Formats: sequence, structure tokens, C-alpha cells
Amino acid sequence: MITIEGQKCKTQTDAVLVHLKSGKQLTQEDAYELVGTQRLGAIIFNLRKMGYDIYSINVKGFNRFGNSTNFVKYHLMSTKEQCEYIERK
Repeated sequence: MITIEGQKCKTQTDAVLVHLKSGKQLTQEDAYELVGTQRLGAIIFNLRKMGYDIYSINVKGFNRFGNSTNFVKYHLMSTKEQCEYIERK
């Protein structure tokens, strides 16, 4: 069992959903540290098929070697306007 936000989750998918429902964003690195998954994209795909509106935001950053890289942050949103607000921050 995985405990996220004080809730016990039976699966990694449940844990990712609880984390997103708490209003927090999630990256692949976060997901690995939080729930031990290296397949966040597959979990997000399945959650979207279940009807959850999860928005992807492309972010530029740096890897552990200091090289420029791109990655994705996932947010659970009710409207695209909310995501655009987050992108502006």
C-alpha cells in the first residue's frame, strides 16, 4: 500500500489520482519518488480514458548534468482556462 495525502492507495494509479486531486502537479521525477512508477505517461493515459481531465504543460528545465531539457507537468483541471492561468505563473 502507498500512502498519499494521508490516504492509503492500493495501486500506483490510485496514488497518482489522489495526488492530482489534491491540486498538486506531477512530473515523471515526482511520480518516481512519490509512488515508485516509471510509467507515469501510461497512468495518465488510463486516467484520461476513465474521464479525468488531465492537462499537460511542457516545461523547459535542466537535467542533473546541467543540460537543457524538456519535460511535462500534469495537472487535473476542470477547464482549459485554469491551465492557461497556471502556465502564465
